[in-house]
Amino acid sequence: MLFRSRGVMNLLGKRMVETLGFVVAAMILCISPASAWSAEDIDIRYLVQGKKVIPVSCRIGDWEITDIKLPELVVTNRRKTPVTVEKVDVIGTISGSEAVRLRISGKPLSKAIGGTADMLNKQKPPLPTVQLSFGNVALPEGVLSENGTAVSGQSILLPLSKIAYLHHVGHRKLDGMEILLTVTFGGKKTVSSFPVRLTPYEVKGKYVFPVNGDVRMAFLPLSYIHHRASASQEFAMDLVGANQKDAESFTDISRPKPVKLADYSIWGRDVLAVGDGVVLETGDRFPEERMSDPDTFGKPGYAIGLIKELIPKIGWTNAVAGNFVVIDHGNGEFSAYCHLQEGSIRVKPGDRVNRGTVIARVGNTGNSGAPHLHFQLMDSPDFFIANGLPMMFENVPAQVMIAEFPVTGNTLSFSDSIFSAVP
Repeated sequence: MLFRSRGVMNLLGKRMVETLGFVVAAMILCISPASAWSAEDIDIRYLVQGKKVIPVSCRIGDWEITDIKLPELVVTNRRKTPVTVEKVDVIGTISGSEAVRLRISGKPLSKAIGGTADMLNKQKPPLPTVQLSFGNVALPEGVLSENGTAVSGQSILLPLSKIAYLHHVGHRKLDGMEILLTVTFGGKKTVSSFPVRLTPYEVKGKYVFPVNGDVRMAFLPLSYIHHRASASQEFAMDLVGANQKDAESFTDISRPKPVKLADYSIWGRDVLAVGDGVVLETGDRFPEERMSDPDTFGKPGYAIGLIKELIPKIGWTNAVAGNFVVIDHGNGEFSAYCHLQEGSIRVKPGDRVNRGTVIARVGNTGNSGAPHLHFQLMDSPDFFIANGLPMMFENVPAQVMIAEFPVTGNTLSFSDSIFSAVP
């Protein structure tokens, strides 16, 4: 677990979440804005062009449940008169027809605009780039508006990915999206439409599960969702022991914890290279003895405080990810393994590894609430600016997969949160 967020989990009832199987469908964003004015007046654009918008799609019987992370929009006023953002409508479509509509307006919208802008405006010196949900991106020049109204030359940042997910329950998956932006200027109200076309992403590699034996997702069962606030972690997995005690001690710090690290069934388990490749980077400087007492590392804020202390000594990545390994699979896909045991890493940069090679052991280092393996697939070796990618594993037994969801080039579904990986 590199970063934590619980926003999307509130969209689904707890009972529904407990029974969900899921399919991950990766999508590429194609943008064709159709503005009601010229760019000489008002420039409206996505903060990041060409990044992926990747829905998480789940199924219960005949019902499809789709959540889509929204891209950030930037409104820049090039007029002499002020421009105000009134509302944003996000429409999910199926075969070109509207299936669901999400409206963001009033206090929630103005609060999100103001809070984000206030944070960015206070940076000293001002940040030329910032890591938002779609990676490390360039910010508009100048001071951002903090109230939803931009004077001449000023910009408004709409952090849609932070405040809303397009959510749909129906008999078919969403296959498109349209953003309608309503603004007022010079006493006039105008609506601009931004259609979004979604197409499948095909996973290229042939991978095996990163650990053997039974494990479960730490955040059941939509483990992907709590990582979605960070670009590279969108499909990351936090893997813990399959027993209920391990899962509860990880997800709820108020529940009783094991008395020592060895009581966690996943602690010390071999970590496997998911595919053939070359080791690009390792970090093995995070002292695990600082994370050995459950009463200490389970306290809110303890890991974050330790990370801040260690950043000057061991670097940002090693401090946040704990001890880690990054592997280049030679096909534009990179795997990362985090929170590894101190002193357990068996590979070094430049080493060639085969699929299934033991590279380290599961530990409890970095931003970790309990022993677990944080695993992610991404399109670059950089933890913080890469795009997260979905994944599939050839050695997960077929009996744990949902029958009506055959495995294709870009999907993998499970009947529950338990993985039984076969060597």
